[in-house]
Amino acid sequence: MRDTDGLQTTIALGPVNRVGPDLSVSLEMVLTLPMPDQDEHLPDTIEANVHAAALEAQRRLFRALIEKTDRELVLEVRNGKGGEGVQRRGTRPFTFKTRFGAVKVERSRISHKQDDSIEIPAASAWGTPHQLAITGNLRDAVCDQMSEHSSGASLEEICEQAGDADLLGRSTIIEIVPEQGGRLITAQRQRARTTLAEASDAELEALGPCLSVDPDRVSAHAPDDDPPFDPENPEWQQEAPPEWVVTGFPGCDPSPPVSPDEPRAVDDDVVIVEPDEVKTKAQPATGRKEIGTFTAVVLVAGMRYALADATTDGLWLQVSALLLELEVLSGGRRLLVLGDGASWIRTWFESLGIDPKAMIVCWWHLQKRCYENLSSAGGPKECRRALSKSLLDRLWEGKVDEAIGLLREAMQWVRNPKALEDLIGYLEKRRAYIPDYGERQRAGLWIASTRVEKFNDWAVSWRCKHQGMSWSTGGVAALAALEAARQNDELDAWRRDGALPERQLPEPVRKAA
Repeated sequence: MRDTDGLQTTIALGPVNRVGPDLSVSLEMVLTLPMPDQDEHLPDTIEANVHAAALEAQRRLFRALIEKTDRELVLEVRNGKGGEGVQRRGTRPFTFKTRFGAVKVERSRISHKQDDSIEIPAASAWGTPHQLAITGNLRDAVCDQMSEHSSGASLEEICEQAGDADLLGRSTIIEIVPEQGGRLITAQRQRARTTLAEASDAELEALGPCLSVDPDRVSAHAPDDDPPFDPENPEWQQEAPPEWVVTGFPGCDPSPPVSPDEPRAVDDDVVIVEPDEVKTKAQPATGRKEIGTFTAVVLVAGMRYALADATTDGLWLQVSALLLELEVLSGGRRLLVLGDGASWIRTWFESLGIDPKAMIVCWWHLQKRCYENLSSAGGPKECRRALSKSLLDRLWEGKVDEAIGLLREAMQWVRNPKALEDLIGYLEKRRAYIPDYGERQRAGLWIASTRVEKFNDWAVSWRCKHQGMSWSTGGVAALAALEAARQNDELDAWRRDGALPERQLPEPVRKAA
């Protein structure tokens, strides 16, 4: 904010009156400032002075209205049941931290003759402590800043806009985000539980065991997802992929060919779930190297829902409620899962008692994993390039056996065969979920989880993955949950009402007679 030296503001407030349900107060303000130079800085200078004067007016109005409502509260107590034994015992100072700076007010104390107890009515009625409170609007402003900027930059902007350099400390704004986001996650889980309470026993059973665990439990899946490939281990013995994998979703007839850049539509009778995990560097105090934040984007009938949670169980709880609301459990819509096929996703998907259901490994994730492992394998660059092209050509057509055969042949010339063994294990574990991507693309069907990747980039990666940054266990999930609520058009209602609004859902699917 530009310099406001020389600004003089005289503010006169009239009495605050209560007329029925309304409060009224008059304000007269005289603003005196040095005439700025007639140059390109003049509008900015005047703006800064007007802003500073407006901040002071807001503080004065806030103080007057707060103290009036405090006195009204005392009158209500004295006029209520047992009020004849209540006496006013002066006031005590109290500080509100607001979007327009710190405001000191006087709050009334009362005594009860019956037991000689002392009470501050506003403390309990307004849900505030006895000395200082940070308003909800200021907390929201902190969260909005922290979703886009570092803690230092956020603090600077908040204090500058409030005209109060000492308004908040860095440690305070760091605590606000997990607190606000944690409350939101709790509300999202509770909404899911309320929805699932209406489900039948058969529907709950179809959702599998993921609902029987504690959503607050930190997920304990292996960092590398899968153990090293072992062909002798029965766990690795896979059945042949189902027939539908070759052409797409069961019962989904290919549509007329579409161009590669044409957007993929979601049929009205299909629900697409794109789950993912985003890892960020953990703070040393957590005792962990990385923190996982679990997200999902659910697509159906032109509508989109973003979800985020600190644990896999919390995420599946939210997803399960949506599947119930979107008629997947009643057979009204079919389920398609798109993701990287990680063990926590496969475990959930395979436990679902839903038919039909389908899961496809995201093509983008599959390519990325192949590039990473081939790079780690080493060997002559030209050989690796040729292998990469041949490998991806086979996988694009869903020919997993041929792709694995190429990797086995390459064992003889790579420097790090283990990297190829790991890639083989990756493909074996996902064999049943690797379709003919070319066929699906030509048919206008989905092949990549781009929506959740975009959400992760915006909600987590862009903000949280910078050099030198580290996070607490709840910090990243809190930011992601706040962004999910914003994208779902639920954040304003949550902040206003303290409760999530009723979810907007697509029209029920009408089954043919």
